[in-house]
Amino acid sequence: MITRGIIIGKIVDDLASLKYQIETRNKLGQFDLTKYCEDFLRELLNTAYSLNLQNLNKTRSNVPGLDLGDSKNKTAYQITSQKTSQKINDTLEKITEDQIVSYDTINVFIIGEKQTSYTLNPKLAKKYFFTPEKNIHDIDSLLRDIVLLDIQKLEIIYTLFQREFRQVKIELEPIDEKGNFESSYYNAVELKPSSQAKNGIKLIGQPSVFGYKRSKAELDELYDNLASVPRVTREIIALIADRGKMGDNYFSSGSVRIIPQALEKFLNISSQEMIVEINILENANLVYVDENQISERTVYFLTVHGEMLNNLLYWMKENNLSIRTLLNTMDFTVFDE
Repeated sequence: MITRGIIIGKIVDDLASLKYQIETRNKLGQFDLTKYCEDFLRELLNTAYSLNLQNLNKTRSNVPGLDLGDSKNKTAYQITSQKTSQKINDTLEKITEDQIVSYDTINVFIIGEKQTSYTLNPKLAKKYFFTPEKNIHDIDSLLRDIVLLDIQKLEIIYTLFQREFRQVKIELEPIDEKGNFESSYYNAVELKPSSQAKNGIKLIGQPSVFGYKRSKAELDELYDNLASVPRVTREIIALIADRGKMGDNYFSSGSVRIIPQALEKFLNISSQEMIVEINILENANLVYVDENQISERTVYFLTVHGEMLNNLLYWMKENNLSIRTLLNTMDFTVFDE
């Protein structure tokens, strides 16, 4: 069971991280918030303060002055990352007559940290009974209220953070001129190999079983096919060569192959996971599934595709070189003279 302390710690850490991120954006002059962020804050405020705030921009795009409203509790919020007096005054100036009728309490929630003092338009502040102490909120004030909530509400907020917070952070991350941002999946993607053979003579200089001379272009195409799949998936080809049917040479023994069920056992993965790996390799033109006979029974084999790849595997074996190392490093300069 998750304790109250763990829940509060998670919420505090995440909101502190969000606060820092907003401050970074503001320094870069990026003050815009997405609808996704507004909806996240809406759910958070609703739970923390027992409200039923609705996104006012859903029914009318860019409602002036206010973003969220609860007509039953007659409470509304403007959500912003800007904390200046000018921003507060601009919000109050844009409130419409209809909104005055609909909402008794107007709040501004700053995703970040509010100023220590504000200079407000006295006429507007009086009109809306608006004071900085009562109506300007920020992450710190929200946290002070959250830590006092009962465990049921804390669990709801904890679930919200688990479900939505990563996307909120992504939405608010500064993007550089090249389109990069901190949580980009590209930051986790393994680098594409780039050590192609310069001439590949050691491999392509061998005679073809069909009598034609293999070309450097064919070797480059194989390299590109192998480089297009994840490194861990390439290891399956090495495992096929290591544990599957592989004779002395391609001419006498044919393509390297293995029963897929054997791979499942070796890798300790499910049939569905094995199918995913086969699909990736097959799509890259590296393997195919065919039928063969074992004791007059039809059995499916996972077979290495193409003369070039099969000859590569046999060449590595003949020269006592590690197929696994080659497929992990993708250093095809081993075939150069």
